[in-house]
Amino acid sequence: MRGMHQRSGWADKFRNFVRHMYVERQIYIRSHGHVQFISLSPLTQTVFAAIAFVFLSWIAFSSVNVVFKEQIIAAKDRRYVKMQSAYEERMAQLQSAYDELNGQLVITEERFLATTRQLEDKHKQLSALMSQRQTAGSQLETMRRRYAATLHGQGEGEASSNTVLMRVDEPSEGPDLVPTTERPQRAAELERFVIEAADNGAFFDITGLAGAEGGAQNGTVSQIDTRLSRLDHAQQGFINNVEEITDRRVRELKSIISMTKVIDPDELLKRGSKARGDAQGGPFISLAGSDALAGGEDETSFQRQIFRVSENLKKMADLEDSIARMPLAEPLVSYRKTSSYGARRDPFNGRMAFHSGEDMAASYGATVFAPGAGTVSYAGWKGGYGRVVEIDHGNGFRTRYGHLGRIDVKAGQKIAFREVIGKVGSSGRSSGPHLHYEVWFDGIVRNPSKFIEAGHYVFAKQG
Repeated sequence: MRGMHQRSGWADKFRNFVRHMYVERQIYIRSHGHVQFISLSPLTQTVFAAIAFVFLSWIAFSSVNVVFKEQIIAAKDRRYVKMQSAYEERMAQLQSAYDELNGQLVITEERFLATTRQLEDKHKQLSALMSQRQTAGSQLETMRRRYAATLHGQGEGEASSNTVLMRVDEPSEGPDLVPTTERPQRAAELERFVIEAADNGAFFDITGLAGAEGGAQNGTVSQIDTRLSRLDHAQQGFINNVEEITDRRVRELKSIISMTKVIDPDELLKRGSKARGDAQGGPFISLAGSDALAGGEDETSFQRQIFRVSENLKKMADLEDSIARMPLAEPLVSYRKTSSYGARRDPFNGRMAFHSGEDMAASYGATVFAPGAGTVSYAGWKGGYGRVVEIDHGNGFRTRYGHLGRIDVKAGQKIAFREVIGKVGSSGRSSGPHLHYEVWFDGIVRNPSKFIEAGHYVFAKQG
């Protein structure tokens, strides 16, 4: 009600204002002595005033546009240029951010590929080393099985009761190394590219990097870098373990040869190299102080370590080959030593004399085995030795077996390790069934017990 009274008040005021301003007016016109007039009502005056206002306003607007047209156009141009510059700047910022992100992705991919290629190369080198290790230890392993078989009088399948001492174990503990070199594809061609973590079973999807946000991408890349670093540490620990084991194994093999007291291990290696025809040559170029000559500037410490381990494995193979040719095994499975090497009282005349071997008492017909591979150089009767067999094992080693009851080989025959060469008897100058066993090196008779003792460090009876 109050609002209606207010609106009525305003309307009355407006009507009063119009009536005051636009009162009825008359326009008089005199023509030829006649007077005429035109009456203008307040409404008519109001209409004419409105028309006049609109007309004058249009004239003013048009005049301003005509006078300030260039300034207005220039202002619009400046505003457009400013908007365009801001747009281009924003686009440039977006393009720069995209290029930076893409560059980081490319760098990450290249680093990933380089690291995985390096890991794969290391894996191949380690695989080659393991293959070389198996080859290096195969000869003594075969001898071990044959030795065990002769202990039980059965085939080589009974080798479980005998073992090789100081055997190099396979390095344990460590993640499985899976070579991965494929490069992740981009855009619509992306496929799953996954690495499995062997320690916790986690999976890393490389293709997720292409569409991931910055934080998620950095986290995934960090996980991959961590995993690759673990694999690299695992490989390094593996090769460190192998190097330590091969160093120790070389020392142990050399100590076995030294126990015979007849030759230095390095000298025996040289003899074996000449016997195998390992001819080498070339000018001497020292590796000390020249990384380039040591394999190039790109050679890593890992590669140098691989080379050292490979050399150790080669030396191991040569040492084991030399040991395999030495008469270290006992020629009889079961015996009782009745006379040692050196000075003794002769069993027939009671006078002091030099005994050139070791007497091993056994029953008639006990099997005599070859303690090492070689070639039969003599088989027949020889004075006080009775029926005798001599075997040339190479590298200056020879063995002699006297007082045999039967000879099962002939001169010139190739003899394998633990092959039967005859039976125990009492032929020649003998007081009962036994084997007279001699070991010769470089034409000088040696103490057989030293060789047998060294053989105990290669073969250990169990059970």
